[in-house]
Amino acid sequence: MRKLIIKDNKDKSGIYKWTNKITKDIYIGQSISLAKRFIRYFNLSYLKNRETLVISRALIKYGYSNFSLEILEYCDIANLTEREQYYMDKLNPRYNTLKIAGSSSGHKLSEETKTKISKSLKGVYIQEKSALYGRTHTEETKALMSSNNSNENNPFFGKTHSLETKELMRQKALGRKHSEETLLKMSTSRGHLVYIHEKCDSEGFKLIGSFVSIRKAAKFLDISANTVRLYINSGEIFKDRYKFTGER
Repeated sequence: MRKLIIKDNKDKSGIYKWTNKITKDIYIGQSISLAKRFIRYFNLSYLKNRETLVISRALIKYGYSNFSLEILEYCDIANLTEREQYYMDKLNPRYNTLKIAGSSSGHKLSEETKTKISKSLKGVYIQEKSALYGRTHTEETKALMSSNNSNENNPFFGKTHSLETKELMRQKALGRKHSEETLLKMSTSRGHLVYIHEKCDSEGFKLIGSFVSIRKAAKFLDISANTVRLYINSGEIFKDRYKFTGER
């Protein structure tokens, strides 16, 4: 029966439901790969390593024979969270500790993820990044710098800057960090936002970060921007853990 379930759900994404035949309690879940998800559910060793999850503890306690597994709906990956929320609102599953599909509220982030988030929010002052930070310039050097940045000597001579670039230049000139909120507003106006979702066995995926560019999202995970772009376009999961989505 287990092999048949896995075979029937190969390469399919959708919403599923576990029902405890004894207590009648249920659990609603989503997965971009139902077959892989069920392989894990049917692995007791895997469940025992995740006993912090209510559904894992219940399956271990009552046994598979006292549970029924049902596919509520097959749907596109892009609609998983919306459809999961629909069934959660309709059925009010007791085994779901998070009542908002795809939400990280109430879910304890890993130390690795928290460290990455912390680093991504710290920012760096432009002066501290400069090789000339803390140094003074001679009058001759200042004159050369002024000449190099004027008119045709400036590589940007005759070119215009985007609102985001202008804001970054202004903030750097003032010696201040640009706020995430400011960048987010500018990025939204230009239509470039990147979201990183982390796989959570109990709730499908949870949003762990919103970024104003592909480059910043890549920096968050210490990978190349091309890698992020590739996975956004393909819709595949990076290292079986992270999902990237973008808005334009």
